[in-house]
Amino acid sequence: MMPWVTMSRTVPSRVPILLILLLAFALRVYHLDFQSIWWDEGHSIEMASAPLPQIATLPGMDVHPPGYFMALHLWMDIAGMREFALRYLSVAASLLSVALLVRFGRDIGPGEKRGVWAAYLCGGLAALLPLYVAYAQEVRMYAMVTCLALLAAYAQWRILFRGSVARRWWVVYVLATVAGLYTHYFCLFLIAFQGVAWLAWVAVAPDAPRRRRRLSAWIGSQLAVLVLFAPQLPLALQQTTAYANPNLQPPSPLVFLSSSWLAYTAGLIVQPALAWLAIGAALLTLTAVVCWIWRARRQRLAMLLYLLGWFCIPLALYFVVLQSRPSFEPRYMIAVTPALLLLWGGAFTAAALPGTARRAVIAALVPGVALAFVLGAGTASYFTNAAAFKDDSAGVVRWLASETTSDDLVYVDVPHPFHYYADRIAAPMRYLFVDIHTAANTLNAQAAGRRRLYWVTWYGSDTDPRGVIPFLLDKAARRAGERDFRGYHAAWWELPADVRFSLPDNLPPADVVFGSLIRLDGVAYGVSCRVGRATWATLHFALLGRAGVDYRASLRLRDAQGNMLPPTDRDILNDRHVRTAAWLLDDARLNQAINVYTLPVPPDTAPGDYRLELVVYDAATSAALAASGASSANGISAFLGTVHVLP
Repeated sequence: MMPWVTMSRTVPSRVPILLILLLAFALRVYHLDFQSIWWDEGHSIEMASAPLPQIATLPGMDVHPPGYFMALHLWMDIAGMREFALRYLSVAASLLSVALLVRFGRDIGPGEKRGVWAAYLCGGLAALLPLYVAYAQEVRMYAMVTCLALLAAYAQWRILFRGSVARRWWVVYVLATVAGLYTHYFCLFLIAFQGVAWLAWVAVAPDAPRRRRRLSAWIGSQLAVLVLFAPQLPLALQQTTAYANPNLQPPSPLVFLSSSWLAYTAGLIVQPALAWLAIGAALLTLTAVVCWIWRARRQRLAMLLYLLGWFCIPLALYFVVLQSRPSFEPRYMIAVTPALLLLWGGAFTAAALPGTARRAVIAALVPGVALAFVLGAGTASYFTNAAAFKDDSAGVVRWLASETTSDDLVYVDVPHPFHYYADRIAAPMRYLFVDIHTAANTLNAQAAGRRRLYWVTWYGSDTDPRGVIPFLLDKAARRAGERDFRGYHAAWWELPADVRFSLPDNLPPADVVFGSLIRLDGVAYGVSCRVGRATWATLHFALLGRAGVDYRASLRLRDAQGNMLPPTDRDILNDRHVRTAAWLLDDARLNQAINVYTLPVPPDTAPGDYRLELVVYDAATSAALAASGASSANGISAFLGTVHVLP
């Protein structure tokens, strides 16, 4: 037996575990309410604020099961609505994950004494893991689903490798699996891996009777999961099959692997200068796994394969699904990360070479300490890299509270998290869902009698990608100022007493074809504007044939000498904000669209007549399409009219 340092199960041996849990707790509550509630958290709060029986079927649930939101609903009744209290539910779930990884790690280690060191490594690394710290500080389901997925895997592990035939482990497996599915649908990928593990367990049974018993137990557990999840199953099928965003593209294998690995080691928001730490973590992991394989016995090798399968198989399935349903975020697969932590803990202790007790301990701890440095640097970056902090919604609200009065009107292009902060400002704050065909009427009805109108946009929003609201406001009011916040942009306008907003309904006809694919058949524009202000244009596009390409429109003003003012470039979008590659030729509503443009005229612009020109080009290659049906100096710039710039 290798001469490891003796570790008994007495209270002193648990002191390091207590210290690990204290470290995990301290990191998770440190600055817990320092950053603003952001979009995802605001969504959680709004969904959880609904009556409990209604949560599952709320329209805003889109692709989410109701489990976390129901738990948050109950938690809010107990703990209240302050940022610290709301996030503490995730703190508790994350801390339970660390504790469970300590217990799981003890089973991973080869033998009682190495198992203790494996427990310390697994727990210590979990306490430091940047991804765990970050999502312990969010009002989201990721800390909870990690804990539930880990519990389900531990129950399966006890059955597969410890021969725990007691029914309680089957019960734990079934309940934890069902709870995981009710928390995040991506637990289905973990269930798929566990199915592979169950099949292998059945296949290696030493005789036919035990093979039949194992098969019956496995099938029974899956049926139990199905029965318990049956109430949610119809809604889950509807949610997951209906979701699609044609504007998203699946990641390449390299982007998928590198982004996932960076997130699961150095962290999602690690400073670029520290990204090399993820490479160091990969080298440490590879070395430890090779040593584990080299020195492993048969059962130990099966454990290694289990952990590798837990990590790799769900990720591979996720990548396959992304090819038809592209929505890539490493956090969605957070349930695979416990496998990585257990792999580190088991591999570092198993790879320790024979020798004295001190040398054996050092052999296990040196790579663990190196990896702890990587994770610790990532966690430090999470707390200090201000450029990657959550969106400053609280800062926006503080500024609005100091600037606005009850005579003003504030529009936001996302409902979350501003509904959480809305009562902190005097002006009414409303979420504005932008429909290009009704936006002018909405503004006329709601902005009448207001002194100023504020328009707050989130950098991640697709509510108004065509810029309809600024277009209408710039036409009818005076832009009074703009201000940027982390994650947000605010602009405001002084409204005339008789303000009237309008979008041309019947555009003067035009007939310009770009590359035989895109037709411009309607144009309206402002024939004059003053220096330092902006002019406007409204264009109607139609697709003549399936392009399979996303096109952009570049609108610009050019003087008689050929000098061009700053252009306005935008994607050509239909009324569902879909880019041209996904326009449906057999649906007239989605195969044509109005797009609006505001063209700034800088203060140093010389007065005079300017040509209004349009270029349509491939968004991926920037290659311009040939224009026909309008005069053009170069074959690609279609002449639309003349704008007179006044002093």
